[in-house]
Amino acid sequence: MPKISVIIPTYNLCDMVGETINSVLRQTETDLEIIVVDDGSTDNTRQIVEAIADSRVHYFYKDNGGTPSSYNYGFSKANGQYVAFLDHDDLWPKNYIQVMLSALEKNSKFGAAYSPITVHYPDGTKIKSYRRPKGKSGQLTMDIFKGNVVWNSATVIHRSVLENFYFDESLRIGCEDKDYFLRLSTQIKYLFVDEVEAIRREHATNLSKKMSLQPTRILILERFYFRLGGNKIIPAAIARYHMSRACRRVARSHRRNKGRSAAITLYKRALRYWPIGIRVYLELMWTLLLNKKNDPNSNWQMPEPLSEI
Repeated sequence: MPKISVIIPTYNLCDMVGETINSVLRQTETDLEIIVVDDGSTDNTRQIVEAIADSRVHYFYKDNGGTPSSYNYGFSKANGQYVAFLDHDDLWPKNYIQVMLSALEKNSKFGAAYSPITVHYPDGTKIKSYRRPKGKSGQLTMDIFKGNVVWNSATVIHRSVLENFYFDESLRIGCEDKDYFLRLSTQIKYLFVDEVEAIRREHATNLSKKMSLQPTRILILERFYFRLGGNKIIPAAIARYHMSRACRRVARSHRRNKGRSAAITLYKRALRYWPIGIRVYLELMWTLLLNKKNDPNSNWQMPEPLSEI
């Protein structure tokens, strides 16, 4: 049994996934297995992965079903005492696993350890995702609800806390990690480790770039607060403020895309949650001035609420 299983879902990114796999193979902690789940790629992903001559790399192909289904499939194949999820375009410094596992082994009351991330851009720019002083250990439900502080590629989890716990496969268009770690936060405590940082590589095909018009983040917060017991953990004022903020964020993206109907619907939803949002009123007024004829989706409607998990 390997000490840790690293699950890497991938789809049509053969020019980067090899580097991601090799960043794991170069780890100072060698007792590991890598489970690469190919989610129906049509490029040379299979050839790239199978050309890596290391018995610790296991390649699995499945029909396209989205990243959450790939994570769940990979977990079903994992044998490690610990589990880590690594996006196919992200990297780890060579001592990453060793530092994270050491921290967890010294602090047994924590179910998972998370680290900061540094974002690398194609032009060479590097930006820390959040400042170290903001990182904290303990019950992080409130923090995760407010924003992304725990990332897929920057977390190591004790396998024992994940039995019968899965990613929501209906979330095919991003935000599956926020939903996953938010739900998990009600069951475990997170340990913040600032000695190492995961590396997130921004590029033209990042899914995050396609997420701004999707209301998924709103639906995740609403489900958690109204249907999964979040109202017992998060004060109403804080929850409603951040649900309003999520609505406004997506509404703004639609407005910039001339999506008048969607933006109006979302701004109104934002105001229902937080009626004193002055900026929301101003942005709604600007949206009302948009030409209806230029709306790329004039019949846009808010999707149905997420189903129970």
